[in-house]
Amino acid sequence: MATATSETGSEQESRTKAPEPPRPAAEQVHVFEPYRYALPKLGPYFRDLWQRRQFATHMASSTLKGQHFDSFFGQFWLVLNPMLLALVYFLLTSVIAGQGGGMKHFVGLLTGLFAFFYTRNIIQFASQSITGGGKMIINMSFPKMLLPLSTTFTAMLMYFPTLLVYGLFYLTVHRSFTWNILWVIPIFLIQTVFSYGLGLLFAAVTLYFRDMSTLLPYVLRIWMYITPVLFSLSYVRAKVNAGSLPHWILYFYKWDPLSPIINSWNTVLVGDGERPFTSGASYAPQLNEMLAGTGCAVVALLIGAWYFMSREREFAVRL
Repeated sequence: MATATSETGSEQESRTKAPEPPRPAAEQVHVFEPYRYALPKLGPYFRDLWQRRQFATHMASSTLKGQHFDSFFGQFWLVLNPMLLALVYFLLTSVIAGQGGGMKHFVGLLTGLFAFFYTRNIIQFASQSITGGGKMIINMSFPKMLLPLSTTFTAMLMYFPTLLVYGLFYLTVHRSFTWNILWVIPIFLIQTVFSYGLGLLFAAVTLYFRDMSTLLPYVLRIWMYITPVLFSLSYVRAKVNAGSLPHWILYFYKWDPLSPIINSWNTVLVGDGERPFTSGASYAPQLNEMLAGTGCAVVALLIGAWYFMSREREFAVRL
């Protein structure tokens, strides 16, 4: 009987104990973990990026309007700047260095300079996109890859007016073109992917090393000198064979990731691959250069996107 009485008392005590209040349905539990570099979930990330794609285009057009590049004189300066540089380099390479070629050589310089300036603008604009968008990054939640994408559209809109002026020079000097000129479309796409990949990389690197924004213009200028922009690859080979240039200089052209793209531009527009600045004939680009350019573009995009997205969560803290 004593045992039964004690059990009955414990049951009564458990019944009289007040139940715990239910937790609110909207209550969220926040777990703070140490930061580690990792990619976000790619599916939701790229879906969000695609849904906001118009933001990048509108931001690019707004940037051009803010800098008055949508006006006549603004677009005129976009064309005049590389043309004046082409004239200076024409005097250096054709008159002083004695490369020759006349107006065909000048059009060849425009081909390489316009193409290189397109890549240069994408990389420079993208490198400043994260450090320049500090308030937006801190106050808004969105895929940060939109900012380098917007600067790529900005460089693209700045590049198109130069193509119109280049077309006038091209028709004036060469007076004709073949269907091989349509190869410029895939070459342009390959170059855009390659430049955007490098832009993503430098956009993240500049956030960690702020001096990169000062150093980058000099790096790009040196890169232009070791790329077949001012001198064709065949001209350099001839100088090496003649003993005027050291043999090791060819390695810069061989391992330069932009050289296959510039060579493809020259081959399609102003040359046959042997004397691209003076022959005046357009040919289909070489298959090995197209494959090399495509490979460099894919590698640059993968490395740039991986480095950028894996550190994207830290951007607001670094700013």
